[in-house]
Amino acid sequence: MSTTTATEDPVFDEPARVLLAPVRGADIRRDLPEQLFVKRPLLFTVKFLVPVAVIAACWAAVAIRPAWWTIAITVPVLGLMYAHLVELQHECLHEHAYPQRWLNRLVGYLCGVPMMSSYWHYKYEHLRHHAYLGTPQNQEFFNYRFEGLGSVPGFIAACYHLGRYLDVFRDIGRSLIGRTNPRVTKPLAAKKIRTEYLGIGAALAAAIVFTVLTRDAYLLWVWVLPALLVAEPAHFLVELPEHFGLNTQSDPNVLSNTRTVYAGWFAKWYTNGNDLHTAHHFHQGVPMAQVPGLHRLIEQRIENTEPSYWSFYSGVMRGRIVYQGEDATCMTR
Repeated sequence: MSTTTATEDPVFDEPARVLLAPVRGADIRRDLPEQLFVKRPLLFTVKFLVPVAVIAACWAAVAIRPAWWTIAITVPVLGLMYAHLVELQHECLHEHAYPQRWLNRLVGYLCGVPMMSSYWHYKYEHLRHHAYLGTPQNQEFFNYRFEGLGSVPGFIAACYHLGRYLDVFRDIGRSLIGRTNPRVTKPLAAKKIRTEYLGIGAALAAAIVFTVLTRDAYLLWVWVLPALLVAEPAHFLVELPEHFGLNTQSDPNVLSNTRTVYAGWFAKWYTNGNDLHTAHHFHQGVPMAQVPGLHRLIEQRIENTEPSYWSFYSGVMRGRIVYQGEDATCMTR
């Protein structure tokens, strides 16, 4: 088994030197072809502008014609786009989108505002998830609950677990009184995270003031309800297949503690390539646009696959894929 151990000052976000999670067998990750690390900023810009255009059209439709049927159509569409933007934020936090770090942060921050997902906080936690996957240090940013998914009520309750918003409000509160998140040990990262939560808090406050002064529920229809009713469960459904039912705490092998889904074209687009999640974890420095090429190199070594997302969800509901307990999951802190 080949492993990469942490140093006193581990590198989390530089593709050439990034700390890689343990893998069993031949470790070819430091000898991958250079073309696998080529970024495609124009492609990402198109991917970003598509949901932005859809969101703008929905906001305009509700503003022009705030009828019940307009809201009924736009709420699910907006919610799906907000969750999709978080998948694009994920690409930015790996700095796969653009060569410029500041541009990755700017676009990544904007992608996270609808679901109140701090770019730098997500980045800080998520890159450590990549580095420590398969070890007791492994944790994730989105704090989901996975018990009881074998029943319809349990599955729905997990989809709508809104506990992470309590964490968001705590971080906004800390930021307002000048404090930083105690879990973030890097001072510069902690300051950046505080700044972003101040920005998110300001956007929320502005929305509340606008709603109170105008007595108009517009932002409720185009932001709050889509985010809570649709974006939350949609993002949960994207995240769930990645590691659920696999041992992410003591199986030091990214080829077995991560799952690949052979998705159709729509799911590939909607998850922004995270269907090939094993390849993404095999080397997180490979841009998402190049992950299919990496997948082809390691496909025969991948141990956990599903033929479709529907197959995975069916397996969870039927008890074929089960939660291993709090000591073997990366999602529950």
